[in-house]
Amino acid sequence: MDLTLIGLLISYSMALYLFSTAFYEAIRFSREKGKVNGTTFLFSFTFALIFTRITYLFHPY
Repeated sequence: MDLTLIGLLISYSMALYLFSTAFYEAIRFSREKGKVNGTTFLFSFTFALIFTRITYLFHPY
């Protein structure tokens, strides 16, 4: 297996996982009343965008 393919699969799966985590946190925020702690959402969404960019770098043309 090529290392580029392994990097592509890892970064793609991490991006999907982090986007789903951010989505779950956003759903959880909508149910709560009052102040919420948004650090998990912010970090998940930010790192999901970073891993999306890494996936783009590993993708062959």
